[in-house]
Amino acid sequence: MPARISLGQKRAYVTLLSCLLCIPISLQLSQASDGNHDWDYAETHTDAREFVSGGMLHVRMPVGDLVVKRGDSDKIRMTYTVKSHRESNVKDAHVDFDVRGNDAFIEFHAPSNTNTNFDVEIEVPANTNLDVHEKVGDLTVENVEGDKDLDLGVGDIRLARETAAYRLVRASTGIGDVNASTYGESSGWLGKTLHYHGDGKYELRAHVGVGDITLDGK
Repeated sequence: MPARISLGQKRAYVTLLSCLLCIPISLQLSQASDGNHDWDYAETHTDAREFVSGGMLHVRMPVGDLVVKRGDSDKIRMTYTVKSHRESNVKDAHVDFDVRGNDAFIEFHAPSNTNTNFDVEIEVPANTNLDVHEKVGDLTVENVEGDKDLDLGVGDIRLARETAAYRLVRASTGIGDVNASTYGESSGWLGKTLHYHGDGKYELRAHVGVGDITLDGK
């Protein structure tokens, strides 16, 4: 008869497996952490475009920290800093910013396989739908009404000072926690999942591969 594996052994196995899976991810994550770098080169840029209330903002970003917050106008205003240890990486990094009717597209590009980081703050009209996909870093959304589809590979998602009423909330992590007591309790062990149905008008979908999701307010 094969030997039984105890619960403690199972947990140790899963923990070891998750650590092995996270090794290449942790290398990317260290690239996104400002505190571990004295950047040799940095450039800050600003841009602004007219936009419509109730439109959809699509953001694609490789590595860095992104804050999307409620502005006080019908414009998208963006400030971003490109940081790297090589001047050529900063010069070669660029951002595509385009508005087409009710949709705005912002895509950040860095030279491949380089240690290049973006630090970004975007102000949007009070009612703006968000479609944000980021690979590594932290994503914060502050007091923006509208539907949200947020996807992050490694890092933390936080919805701060959240006042929007939702009819649907789906938040999940591959490895990490979902902290959202006002929307109920999350379930799961290594990763967490939260499902909420309410009487509001918006939908929120948020997923992190490795990291935490925090929803402040309701």
